[in-house]
Formats: sequence, structure tokens, C-alpha cells
Amino acid sequence: DDLKYAWYDGSTWQMTTVDSTGNVGQYTSLAILPSGQPAISYLDYTNKDLKYAELVGSDPCNPDDWQKVVVDTNIGGYAAGYTSLAILPSGQPAISYKDRANSLLKYAWYDGSTWHVTAVDTIGWYGGDTSLAILPSGYPAISYYDWTNDGLKYAWYDGSAWQTTTVDSAGSVGFYSSLAILPSGYPAISYYDWTNHDLKYAWY
Repeated sequence: DDLKYAWYDGSTWQMTTVDSTGNVGQYTSLAILPSGQPAISYLDYTNKDLKYAELVGSDPCNPDDWQKVVVDTNIGGYAAGYTSLAILPSGQPAISYKDRANSLLKYAWYDGSTWHVTAVDTIGWYGGDTSLAILPSGYPAISYYDWTNDGLKYAWYDGSAWQTTTVDSAGSVGFYSSLAILPSGYPAISYYDWTNHDLKYAWY
């Protein structure tokens, strides 16, 4: 019931425990900060919180070298989270995740001193499976499963507000999505079609 981190040192895989306070470490997402240090978003199941950890010291095996913070509280229990971590052009972290307690897709970002949290869309109790990417504009975009409408959706921030659109609604689709940005600057998404048991790919 711990959050762990593993890295390859060139010859051997090393592993260490990052957080062991309660039942923690579900729905992890890893990103590398501009400093070269690892950062991880994850669910604290015991306290129903979204948490974020980053290595601020030089020794990953030293628990004191990891800084851990609560980003959002009371987001629900099992299947809450579905975190996806990305690094903004500012070098600061951002996270998309599921707030199961309130049936919301949420987005959190750090401005260097404070975490900000906003609701992006209503996704239903079983919605989620978020994936976050940063557009060439520097603004975030998220692919996710919308249980309310049983489809794959895509949300992006246009500089003033969040916009959402349905990508695929042919059956029960949109599970376990992964979002990436093409060289054209447009989004592409891989995801699972539960109705037909297929892997699908969508691109704009």
C-alpha cells in the first residue's frame, strides 16, 4: 500500500518507497521536471486526496529528499484519481484527475507558490481515465471517459475558458485514453472500445 519509484542507473534498476503514510500510490503518473528530477501524482486512498511528490534533494532513497503535498482533498475512494501529470512551459507541474466524490473531471496546476484547482467537466461517477498533454500554445488539453454520455471526450483550455467536445460515442468507448500532440500541433488519442473490445485511435 505504498507509492514506489523505480529508476535505471545504467546497469541496474533501483527502487525506493516515496510515500508510505496510509494506503497511497494508486493511479500514479510520472513526469520529469526541467531540473531533471522526477515528479509523481497519485491518489492517497486512506484520506481520499490527490497528492503530488517531487524529488527536491539528491538522493531518491532518502525519504527526506522527497517533498509531498496534498493538492486536492476528498476526491473519493476507489477509482478516484486517474491522475495524469504534465509539465507546463513555466516548468511547473499540472495534473488532470477524476474527482469521484463530485463526479467531476478536474485540473490542478502549480504557479510556483500555490496549487490552483478547477472543475473542467461533469463526467459521472464512473467517468475518468484522464490523460493530460500540453498544446503548442502552452495551454492544457485532456482526453477522458465521460460515463454520463458513455463516450470519449476531449477538453482544451483556449486561454479564457475550458472547451469540450465528444470525439467518439459509437458504443461504450473512451476507456483508458492516452493523449499526445502530433507534430502538426493537433491532438491524437488512443483508447479502448468496450463494446467491440477494440483498440481505437482518433486524431484531429
